[in-house]
Order: sequence, then structure tokens, then C-alpha cells
Amino acid sequence: MAFRTLYKTLFEIELLHSYFLDDGLSPYISMNDDDKKEQLKNYNFLDYINVIPTYATQATLRNHKLVLRKGLGSFRILGSVIEENNKFKSHRFLENDLKLTFLVYIKDHLFDNYTELTQTDNRLYYFSNRQPSTEADPYSYIHLSSSNDLITDDFLLTEESTRQLWFDLEQDNIRAEIATRLDLVAELDNDDLVTDEGKKIIDQYIQKEQGRGLLGIIELQMVGDDNMDVLEIDSTDPNDIKSFLLDPTPVYKLHFQNRKTIWKYIKKSDENELETSSVKPLTRNGFIEIDPDADFSGPLPTDIDKYIFPNPTVNIIKQITDVNTNITTTYSEIFI
Repeated sequence: MAFRTLYKTLFEIELLHSYFLDDGLSPYISMNDDDKKEQLKNYNFLDYINVIPTYATQATLRNHKLVLRKGLGSFRILGSVIEENNKFKSHRFLENDLKLTFLVYIKDHLFDNYTELTQTDNRLYYFSNRQPSTEADPYSYIHLSSSNDLITDDFLLTEESTRQLWFDLEQDNIRAEIATRLDLVAELDNDDLVTDEGKKIIDQYIQKEQGRGLLGIIELQMVGDDNMDVLEIDSTDPNDIKSFLLDPTPVYKLHFQNRKTIWKYIKKSDENELETSSVKPLTRNGFIEIDPDADFSGPLPTDIDKYIFPNPTVNIIKQITDVNTNITTTYSEIFI
């Protein structure tokens, strides 16, 4: 007799980026559902980032009969389930404090050029349904799919929180490993995080991973803060506590914002430069038309009608800081 194992989606996380999904000046978040589907046809989040479960989470997935599946615009965690009273119960009980943690690595070396994010040594972005004890209010929780909010620096942890988070992740990894860890992190205790030596050790490990492209961490706890739960715990019978998948399935979202720059057109043959008077978005799709009379300030060349104004690529990005105002302006250079 053959048995069929039933899997259902426990949760899904969309990974979107306006640089790839906007159409010129038409933002993806303002499109109707049909246009969004059209934009997603040629989109794959793995073109620019990757999401990798930590060693401890890989063990958790195996032990709890959970499966990671990556799609073009999202990844999902599937759980082995049993149908019970028109609901789906997890085959293996999922504790309310069970965590699933994923490392987010940048794959595209031009990511910083077209993404509006600040990257800082010893600080990581953190997307979660629970607030770390080291973070103060107001705190930014991972966005729901229904939200139009974009990722900002509000998700950037403090150095203290980043060290504590990394230490906790390493402790989880150490407990999940069969062999004994022989490195400096394995020798640390939580109290060491307030010492200069302990901070130095943790920071070195974080910087090493940042050098490999680590941008941040996605971490979901089965029961989160403010009703941002991944599942439902039924403790009606203390002797038979159950975990049920939610209906509808929770869908969270990381939506990266595309960078906006001043467009500087350089015509070396005339030794002339023209700058847009305001920033314009960088997009891979669509075309943003330049109107010289509206988009440029100051006198225009007499032969302006002979100029062409292509949209910039993301290869040439320059930042200049004014020594008097300390204001940094980001430029896209286009040679015409």
C-alpha cells in the first residue's frame, strides 16, 4: 500500500527590487495585478541576492520535516502536514519559540549602485517578526506582502544588537553540529560580548561574512510579536498540544528600493556637462525621457536639439560630498 506525504506552505517571503520591477517612472507597487505579473515574468531574485539557511536552521528543517523551495520572486517553507477537522496540522510539532534563520548574501557586484541602502561595518539588516531585546522602540518588523513599504535603514541593527544576534546564531550552530567547534567564537560566553576582546572577536567574524556579501538576516519565530505569527498553537488539550498552519498562509516581503541619482550628461567633444536639477530613479526596464527645458537648470547649449539623452547604466556611480554643507550627492555619469 502506497502512502502519500502531504506538504503545505508554512509561510512565504517575497523578495522584490524596484530596479528590476519598475517600468521607467511607473513604480511596481502602483501597478495593477496584471501589470505586476507581466513585470515578474523576467524577474528572478537570485540574479542579485541569495538566501541561505543557517546550519542550525538546516538541521531544524530536517528534524521537523520542513522543506525550503525557492521560486523566481519568493521562497517558501513547506511543512509535512496531516489534515484534521478541515485544518492542516504539522506532522512534527512546531514549538512557539522555534526559529528559522536565513542569511541574505549579495551576489551582484553592482548591487550597491542601484540599491538605496546604507552598508556599515559591524551592522547587519534584520528582518523578523519579533523584536530583539537590544533594540529600542519604535522597531520595524518585517513587512507583510500587503504592505507597499520599502526596505529602509530602519532595519539596520545597532552594533550591539548585531553582535548579540551573531553570537546567538553561532551558539545555535554550535549546538546543531556533531563535531566540536574549534574557533574563538565557540569559546565565548554571553558575558564576553561587553568586553573589548569579545567585541573584537565577534566583529571580525561579522566583517568576514560582510566581505563575502552578507547583507542581513531573515529570522522568523513561529509565534511572533503583535500577532505576526507563522502558525497557530492549539493547547486546548495539555496532553496533546498541536501546531496548525494558518489559512491564509502568512506572506512576508522584502522590497528593496532602487537608487535615485542626479543624471550628469558629459559631452567631451564640446567640453560641456549638463545635470538634471532633481534625482531620477535607476531602472532596468522602461525609458525615462529627458526634457532639457524642464530637467536642466541654467543655460543650455545653442545646439541642444542635436543632443541625445539616453538613460544611465548602473556601472558608473559617483558620490561627491560638499565640504561646506557635508551633503553627499550621488551622480550617474552618461557620456554622450
